Amino acid sequence: MGKYYKVSEEAKNYARKVLRLHNYEKKQIKKIEESLRYPYQETDENIGGSRVSSNIAPQEAEAERVWTNEEFLATVKHVSVVDNFLEDISDEAVNLIRNRYLSDNGSKERRPKELPNWVKVSKLVHLSEDACKKQDSLLVNSLAKRFNLK
Repeated sequence: MGKYYKVSEEAKNYARKVLRLHNYEKKQIKKIEESLRYPYQETDENIGGSRVSSNIAPQEAEAERVWTNEEFLATVKHVSVVDNFLEDISDEAVNLIRNRYLSDNGSKERRPKELPNWVKVSKLVHLSEDACKKQDSLLVNSLAKRFNLK
């Protein structure tokens, strides 16, 4: 019974936003993980000396701070849910999602106006515009349900 519920327009918009920002969020997570693995360290002027004069904050403290940040954890959840979603859907559906929402390199947050239009997407996936929009609606509903949105 819980499986069959109507997804609200707000939930669909949220799912579309998560898809739109997927590449950007994935890149941000990679940058943060990279900075935790290889933190910036100041060099000591005392080359060859026996005492170190610089105080370097422990890397573990920074990792703890990042991994308890709710916003960062939400971003990690978004990326993992979308990645799992893309693994579970058909190749044709993945092609539609990639051409519509994931066609950027993730260098910045995308606004809805920056997405490719349906004419371009329909030519790339070899479907009509209406078929693309209908499949998009079904996919967005399915993704919203994965986020337990109603």
